[in-house]
This record gives sequence, C-alpha cells and structure tokens, in this order.
Amino acid sequence: MMKLNLSDIRYNWVVIFIIQLLLSPGIDVFSQAMPVDTVYNQSYDWRPGQRETLPEWVFASQRKGRVVGISDPRMKSEAARMLALQRAAYLYSLQQGVQLRLLSDVFSTMETASNTYEDQRNKMLVLGVIEHPVQHVSYRIEHEYTSIFGEKFLEVSFTPSNDSCDFSYHFVSELMLLFTKERVEEEEVKFNLLLESDSCREQSDQSWFQLKGTQSSPQIISYMNGVEICSSQEGCWYEDAGFGGQDGLEKMDMRNAFWNAYMSSLVKALLLYPFSDVNVKQVDDRFNGGTDSGCGLYREKVVAVLSIFPFIKDIRNNKLCVDWQITEQQNIIRK
Repeated sequence: MMKLNLSDIRYNWVVIFIIQLLLSPGIDVFSQAMPVDTVYNQSYDWRPGQRETLPEWVFASQRKGRVVGISDPRMKSEAARMLALQRAAYLYSLQQGVQLRLLSDVFSTMETASNTYEDQRNKMLVLGVIEHPVQHVSYRIEHEYTSIFGEKFLEVSFTPSNDSCDFSYHFVSELMLLFTKERVEEEEVKFNLLLESDSCREQSDQSWFQLKGTQSSPQIISYMNGVEICSSQEGCWYEDAGFGGQDGLEKMDMRNAFWNAYMSSLVKALLLYPFSDVNVKQVDDRFNGGTDSGCGLYREKVVAVLSIFPFIKDIRNNKLCVDWQITEQQNIIRK
C-alpha cells in the first residue's frame, strides 16, 4: 500500500481557493450591496416566446485581438455597454494566454458480493482558478447591438497599451465541479467571475457573475458595482442562426440569456480538455473478507498556460453552440 503525502501537493492557493469557493457563500462579496433598484436595471417588455434575431457579425470568425462581449439582459444602455466591454476584455485575455491552476480529487470503490454483483461508486471534485494581473489596453468598438431583452452586444478590437488612462482591467475566475455516481449520477457546477476595470473616469467599475447548480437547471447571480442585475423571469429566446453542422459540439440552453449559455459552454470545455501532462498522486487499498472490495484515490494537478479562442458557431432550437479552441502554450508541473 502506497502512502499519499499530502504535504507534497498542498499549495497555499488550493487552501485559499477551497475556503473561498466552498466555505463562503460567494454572495457575501456584496454583503453591503445596495438594494435592487434602477441604477443599472431597466424594464424591457417582450411577448413570451418572442425570438431575438442577432446580427451576422456575432457569428463571424473573430480575428485575434477581436472578441464579442455580451451584457446581461434588462440593463440600462451605458451600464450594459461597460459590462459588455469588461467581458470582452476577459475574452481577449483568454485569447492572449492565461494560467489555469487545476486540482482534481477522484475517489472510487468497487465491491463484489458472493453473488458476483458489483457495486461501483465514484466521486470527483475539481477545483480551478484563473487570475490575470492588471492589463492596460486600448480598444475600438467595431459593432454594437442591443437585443429585445436589453442585452448589449459589442464587437471590440483590443491592442496592448502603456497608457493606464485608456482602459485597464484585471479578473479572477474560479470553477468547481462536484460529480458523484452511486445509483444515479449527480453533478454540480460552480463558476465565479470577478472583473474590475478603470479608465480616465474617477470611478472604477466592478462586476461579479456566478453560475451554479446543474447544466440543465443553473442558478445565475450577477452584480454591477454592488447592484444586483435583475434576471429575466420570462426567459430569452433566439432565432436559429449561424453556420450549422456542429453536431459534435456541446449545446447550451439559452433561456437564461446569451452570456450565461456562453460561460456554461466555457466551463464545460475547460473541464473536458485533455491536458498533455498531468501530475498524479495515487493510493490504493484492498481488503479481503466477506466481499472483495477495492478502493482507489488519486489526485491530479495541472498548472498550465492556455490560449482560449472562442468561435460562436450557431443557435439551434434556442441552444448555443461554441467551439472553444484551447491550446497549451506552456505546461508547468509543480511539486
């Protein structure tokens, strides 16, 4: 039997991340937040089932340095534009290259009774974090569009800049997956994105987005400068658009708006990505008695620099299809 020395793989960031993501409820970030009001929210009326037709440039292949950022629905125009710009800057950074730190714990058991019936149980916990330092960029808005739901779509071109007065930003994004399989499979996903930006204005802007729950029934929380952005109760519906023929890619429900489906797709792509080099620690125990049982526990750890380039392919039956092209620029294993 091998002994697993946890001290070899215990990072400070892991401890901090687990405390942040699992022990704190997340919403405490804005425990002193202002009540929901009309500072950033605006009422948009549409008929139930009414469908939005998005412009073609949303689906056009984006060149490097050019991305499409999307705000939440039901926002006032200026606030929606700033939120869409922040999110475009986040996607721009993913293109340029970011460091992902990922930790996975997998536990499985297999029991075989005298009648040869096998009972298998699996549990997996995945924790990941991407933190990007302050970046200074200049930008140009190439296209702008507001949907019937109040979402702001911006196609933005970014270039690096030494002028901190133009536009500066940084972000932290975290993801968690908890998967269990006993009699049935259960999966819980959590994704946090904190964005802060500054320009020549006196006030900086901060947004916070959280997606949690399951892929089929997500819960969405979104804030702008401490004010909650009201979600749509009617649901968002979009006309079919794009290129089609993407049967091999994951499709995400869009009833909770475009950005939510977009981020759900990103989380799925990161969790399924086959890293080229993974550091694995493993311990195996076997016990013989009335039944033959096996127990396996192993931990996978990756620190990698990734370039993440999204291609928004199409919308079919109110489901979004995105081809996330992920490339490992560098792979770092730390003990």
